[in-house]
Amino acid sequence: MQTPSQPLTDRQAEVAAAIQRLWIRMQMASSYDPAAPDSGRSSARFALIAVMDFLAVLYPTLSPLPLALQDLLQGLADLNRGTVIPLLAPSKKRGRRPNELSDELFRAIVAAAMTSLMRDQEMDRDLAARNIARRLSEMGYGPGKVTAVQVAKWREKMMTERAAENLAVQRYELALEWVKDMQPTAAVKFLLDHLPILHLAHFPKRRSPAPSHAAN
Repeated sequence: MQTPSQPLTDRQAEVAAAIQRLWIRMQMASSYDPAAPDSGRSSARFALIAVMDFLAVLYPTLSPLPLALQDLLQGLADLNRGTVIPLLAPSKKRGRRPNELSDELFRAIVAAAMTSLMRDQEMDRDLAARNIARRLSEMGYGPGKVTAVQVAKWREKMMTERAAENLAVQRYELALEWVKDMQPTAAVKFLLDHLPILHLAHFPKRRSPAPSHAAN
């Protein structure tokens, strides 16, 4: 015989309601689009406000909320007005500008796809690189923008640099862990299907059909 559930305390009800609000707001923030006019900052701010509101309920004695989060929220708003706070300003370093993290994570997944494909006994390094480059072109990353030579170089970098010093290498190793029990072709499909989350494909724009003129 089931015992009747105990009624929630006021505190439990408050936390439950906060979790529900957080979930709803995160769903609303999922419309994040880095190609939007504001580069997706409005969605990022909405998600950040949701997290801050949740923390305020979860830790009511935490006053004020972490200053870093408040500065980040204000900084995102200031970017829309053309002002860049120090927190969001790029580091001033000499030499060649490093690749953006999103590009590095993109390359990590591509490299993991190539490594996974090479588990197929019929695949060598060159065939695997060409196969992945072709797939990327078909997905909209190209044509010709990602070559087999580039794919092979990205994989080599992921295999030779240290995960402790490179977030992309960490993602590469994690991606391989995700698909270690999959067949090579299934692993490649799984990994490449996740690329749009990290890096938007660029498909050629289709021309709009010319308007038809009805006979008078």
